[in-house]
Amino acid sequence: MSDYVGIPNTTPPYKPIALPVVLDEPFYDRDYNLCIDCRRCLVACNDVRGVGCLEIKETNGRKWVGTIAPTLIESGCKFCSACVEVCPTGALMDRTLNVSRKQETQVPCKATCPAGIDVPRYVQLVGLGKYSEATAVVREKLPFPGILGRACFSPCETACRRKHLDEPLSIRSLKRIAADNDTGLWRAMSKQLPPTGRRAAVIGAGPAGLTVAFYLAKKGHSVTVFDALAAAGGMARYGIPSYRIPLHVIDNEVAEVEKLGVEFRFNTRIEKIADLLEQGFETVFIGIGAQGGDKLGIPGDDLPNVVDSPTFLRAATQGKVNTPDSNISVGLRVAVIGGGNVATDNSRTSRRLGGAQVDMVYRRTRDEMPAREDEVQGCLDEGVNPRFLTTPKKIESNASGTSRLTVTYAKMALGEPDASGRRRPVELADSEFQEDVDLVIAAIGQHAQSFDGFGVQVGKAGRIQVREDSMLTSRPGIFAGGDVVLGPASLIEAVAQGRKAAGAMDAFLGGDGNIEEKLLPEEWDTDPYIGRDEGFNQVRRHHPIFIAKDQRDNWDEVELGFDATTAQAEALRCLKCNLANQLEGMAMPPEAWLDFVANVVATTTEVSGVFHLLDADKNVLMIKGVESLRQGLSEQLGRNEAAKFFTLEEAPMYTQRESQFMQAYLQQHGKMPGGGSDELDDLF
Repeated sequence: MSDYVGIPNTTPPYKPIALPVVLDEPFYDRDYNLCIDCRRCLVACNDVRGVGCLEIKETNGRKWVGTIAPTLIESGCKFCSACVEVCPTGALMDRTLNVSRKQETQVPCKATCPAGIDVPRYVQLVGLGKYSEATAVVREKLPFPGILGRACFSPCETACRRKHLDEPLSIRSLKRIAADNDTGLWRAMSKQLPPTGRRAAVIGAGPAGLTVAFYLAKKGHSVTVFDALAAAGGMARYGIPSYRIPLHVIDNEVAEVEKLGVEFRFNTRIEKIADLLEQGFETVFIGIGAQGGDKLGIPGDDLPNVVDSPTFLRAATQGKVNTPDSNISVGLRVAVIGGGNVATDNSRTSRRLGGAQVDMVYRRTRDEMPAREDEVQGCLDEGVNPRFLTTPKKIESNASGTSRLTVTYAKMALGEPDASGRRRPVELADSEFQEDVDLVIAAIGQHAQSFDGFGVQVGKAGRIQVREDSMLTSRPGIFAGGDVVLGPASLIEAVAQGRKAAGAMDAFLGGDGNIEEKLLPEEWDTDPYIGRDEGFNQVRRHHPIFIAKDQRDNWDEVELGFDATTAQAEALRCLKCNLANQLEGMAMPPEAWLDFVANVVATTTEVSGVFHLLDADKNVLMIKGVESLRQGLSEQLGRNEAAKFFTLEEAPMYTQRESQFMQAYLQQHGKMPGGGSDELDDLF
């Protein structure tokens, strides 16, 4: 590089002067002592991005590039990372990036989405008010934007890089407003292939199974979905209360699957896969979820009115709680054991079903709760009573008759961290106490129910074992995904596994296995000229609209999402991290080697110097100093058949230069190349 640029040997040695080193601002560490005034960052910020927060500085005669104000924020930086991306010396470094996984960490929202949705693209389209276009981008990776716009656990938000500046974007709510205002623009690009005559069965109409059915039907295959319950949706319908996902949203998106010709057979429990194969189905997907609830593992956890979470929520969604023929009655006081999102669903549902006091009992503190912050806040807004550092020890029938059950609790304290990284709860001595309740709900975990008739290999916690790349089970042609493989996970993870299985099943049925599709009718990408926006880096997160707390005694949707103005303002907070990957790589010097053929050698200079001969893989075969470069190279044309390329350097003191090259080669490779004097050639 030095030779190509032309840095002469007379260049004086570097004399350091004390330039600023900034290590305490968002994202970027800046060591201006490493700045060489190449001005690539200046061009990237001011011209390419149009932000204009950098300028040329001078200290003691040395020029360098710094911010126009004392800090990046005061300078109007939009943290797009263009300057860091083009800096060749490390004067600008992003401390938030994992260098070994740069592509993932530069656009972490997209990288952490299990389904691989192009998050920046749809967020930025929402920022422009292009809701249908945004929905088209989402639908390129999944068929349920309305459901997931409400109930996704949003790993993209946790990963959002804006959190290093203030707060992450409300990405899930932006997906929702796009889906709620979709005009169906994506339909113009959506294609369904002609019928193939091949048949597939799907066991379970949950998110994973519906995803498989959707994509297999688009590939032209005949698909039948079997489900033991009366309607499609799985945990989205029977495990998530309708105040979070209204039933009409589920019905509308399931209808899109039906439109493709998918047949549904409800109230049909499949016990043996062999029965489906005998009916002519060529491949089967198992997506039965994790419908069994884990017990508390304490005395009395099998008493009447002690229920597990999926049983309670399923009964609640079916209207089978507090009815004459129901074996579940809420009563006045409920104890929900657990601290995750499922525990919050059970607690808020219990309140709606008449629980005057609902205790959410968790053995750690609020800081360790795995539940989303907005779900915990929903509990507090709706009168749920959180009980931290408390754990149940046993449950007994209440002899007095005033309540149905008596729970013995113990107080806890936090000890050393356990395998999860959270501090382990330790029971305090002599801390037991009793309370009377009407209903105990165990919301501590779920598992897949028995599927002995499926004949597939089962692993840890009774989950079906699959190949990670295809979701193939131990039986040829039998695939599985969702909670039956993952354990109780999330809707988006189930959809992601359904996508993977659909591609593999299509290939099994003779297709190409490619379910990718482009649904945005026009080419659209982020404008690289993002411009200067005063105050951009000081706009805090906007929060969705919720119905009033005193109106939450029913099943109406609690979160109403954004209005148009707020949605666009929130979307425009995006740092446009995706732009950094689109910068062109720096221009490198041209290849220095030349083809070792007669017509090229004939054009070389006749002055003295040193040449290198290289083989086809650019390995050095010979280093030789000669009085005439052209003559020396010409002499080698007929001698060295392995030589395919050469390099040369003019050097009046060619013997000394040859020695320098040989020593450098020896230090690097531990051996000598060919070349040198005739005596050395013979020795080699």
